[in-house]
Amino acid sequence: MTTSIIGFAQQLHGYVFGIDAEGKKAPLVSATVQWLGTSTGVLSNKEGEFKIKKTDESSKLVISYTGYNKDTINIAKDQKHVEIELKSNLTTEEVKVYGENPGTLISKSDIVNTQQITLSGLRKAACCNLSESFSTNASVDVEYSDAVSGAKQIQMLGLAGIYSQLLTEKVPSMRGIAQPFGMVYIPGPWMQSIQISKGAASVITGYESITGQINVEYKKAQESEPFFASLFGDYFGRFEADMNTRYKFSDKTSTALFFHGNLQKMEIDGNKDSFLDQPLLSQVNLMNRWWYHDGDLEMQLVGKVIYEDRKGGQKGFFPLQDSSLYGMDMTNRRYEIWGKIGYIFPTVSYNSLAVIYSLNSHSVNSYFGRRNYDGKQNSAYINLMYDVALSDMFGFSGNEDLPDTKPIEHKLSLGFSYQYDDINETFAAIPLNRIESVPGMFAEYTLQNLWGFTLSGGVRQDFHNLFGNFFTPRVHLKYEISPTAVIRASAGKGYRIPNIYAENVGAMASSRQFILEESIKPEIAWNYGLNTSFDFTAGGTYFTFNMELYRTDFENQLIADMDQDVRSIHFYNLKGKSFSNSFQVDLTFKPFDKLDIVTAYRYNDVQMTINDKLDDKPMVSKHKYFINTAYTIGEGSWLIDATAVYNGKMRLPHTKMNPVEYRIAHESSPFLMLNAQITKKIDNLSIFLGAENLTDYKQTNPIIAANDPFGRLTGTSYFDSSIIWAPIIGRVIYIGVRYEIR
Repeated sequence: MTTSIIGFAQQLHGYVFGIDAEGKKAPLVSATVQWLGTSTGVLSNKEGEFKIKKTDESSKLVISYTGYNKDTINIAKDQKHVEIELKSNLTTEEVKVYGENPGTLISKSDIVNTQQITLSGLRKAACCNLSESFSTNASVDVEYSDAVSGAKQIQMLGLAGIYSQLLTEKVPSMRGIAQPFGMVYIPGPWMQSIQISKGAASVITGYESITGQINVEYKKAQESEPFFASLFGDYFGRFEADMNTRYKFSDKTSTALFFHGNLQKMEIDGNKDSFLDQPLLSQVNLMNRWWYHDGDLEMQLVGKVIYEDRKGGQKGFFPLQDSSLYGMDMTNRRYEIWGKIGYIFPTVSYNSLAVIYSLNSHSVNSYFGRRNYDGKQNSAYINLMYDVALSDMFGFSGNEDLPDTKPIEHKLSLGFSYQYDDINETFAAIPLNRIESVPGMFAEYTLQNLWGFTLSGGVRQDFHNLFGNFFTPRVHLKYEISPTAVIRASAGKGYRIPNIYAENVGAMASSRQFILEESIKPEIAWNYGLNTSFDFTAGGTYFTFNMELYRTDFENQLIADMDQDVRSIHFYNLKGKSFSNSFQVDLTFKPFDKLDIVTAYRYNDVQMTINDKLDDKPMVSKHKYFINTAYTIGEGSWLIDATAVYNGKMRLPHTKMNPVEYRIAHESSPFLMLNAQITKKIDNLSIFLGAENLTDYKQTNPIIAANDPFGRLTGTSYFDSSIIWAPIIGRVIYIGVRYEIR
């Protein structure tokens, strides 16, 4: 018997759970499991699962979790499995588990490098929408694309968010013309959790993912709060309200209704450049979801409607729309229907059939100064999947003769997908229209429990009506070194069709002309990744260490060249090299009870060939330092969170061809961002007070030629509000309340 097999024989595998308000088992995330009198311990994962090596030092296992009575149990020498139920020690009738969970979980069970932002993590900051939900996470950066529209963009692994696939409950979402504002359309109070997966993704969800995926889990119709309401307001006049309610018709059928309203009517011009620091905003967002479950059949149906109007530009342009001033007005309307149908065949385990589908329509009508941008997109998507456990179906596993080891599992996923997009865009009277029809098929094989190894390999073939065949191979490998340590490797290919106008809304808020030098081809890239994560104890403190390295190589890429000419942006296909190297290391620890600390450092080396020269990609910070602290007082009645982020320098687009007064430095300054929030819980009520950008750091003169947007003074317009690398608005103080019945 090999050493690795002996290691598995000495493991104890178990689950830790509590009982929720409905009398159901609820997994306890990050419960401490430790052998009595030793430093050997682990934390349970998001399913409440743990694996711990047995030791000769003790046979008593101590399990503890904040808000629950500590328990000590005897483990027999030959015992391999255990389930542990902890009893709540709270005196109120309500068991509030979520507020005690860590904000971010690094999964060791998933084969893909995945971080999960829990409900607790979402409530560490205001998190009024998805774009604001990453302020306490080191992996994703969120920035404004310009100083007029308020559009936000993310970066992951050093590349723009367009290379990360956005999913809502594994359904591709906010694609195409919805991309610039898509994250703003997902309200924070509606979310249950966010999963951030880095590197090559599964082939099941399509060919578009290149640097990873961001998957949002909404609150569920069958298990969310019967009633939830929240109000939010800040110092600059932003006001938001949310409400959701759930109704159970029976044990088989439930529905939930969600409302979100967002209002910003105060004109703010803190830097006195005559332009509003943030747009005036009106947004209404409604969602209704249904759930049905009967034996082996489960169905979900979701409908969503969004209306938003945002106005920006020079102070005084509205309401009369003074033609001598620069104004921006954008109206977005979106309608969605999506759902899932799943059936588990009762005769064979891990044998199921599922259908995921979505229909959506998105329209945008806008103007930026004297140029109009209008777009309309209708999309349809369906994904049919069949999952089967080959080891169960054909009766083989491969480990039957090895005692105390898990049987080898062979799983296969097969499927067919179809994506349809009808996209019509016009900017400055130049139309870009296309219809995409893309049927595809995929297969993914997974091998588990082969002496600590898990291997997953998948391929998909898609048939694009405009660009031909897309062949997408992806592979993942995970090795469980011990119950507390894993190492992962991944590699895969990805494709995406650029949306030139929608993805460059920021440049519309400038005088730059859009110049398409040639027909744009699909973007194609390979992503390679290595990741290791392990837990250890030092000085009585439990640590989780995570390190990762990713490289993305482009075969083709859409280059948006802002260096060639300050008065234009040139679009062309990659001619040369383009790559991204991203290195990140995280350390999470709990120096003493009720205090959690997360630290991180990230280095990005992103280069691309621009105008025949390999250079640093503009607007990408090479260095980032991050620390988040969370402190709980009492039994979760007070929560204190603070985050500090140091952002290093980044290269900026060239402006040396501008007159001297309209030039900016060739690189940005480093700066520090500090955010903090205090939350007080009183039974069903939570009151939170917070501040963003406590140092009041602001980018100086964020808009080039703000005094002459139409070029009346010089005869030529040098106006440009798209070179934004730091906050425009200063310190933001906010207050809010949440009320929930469970």
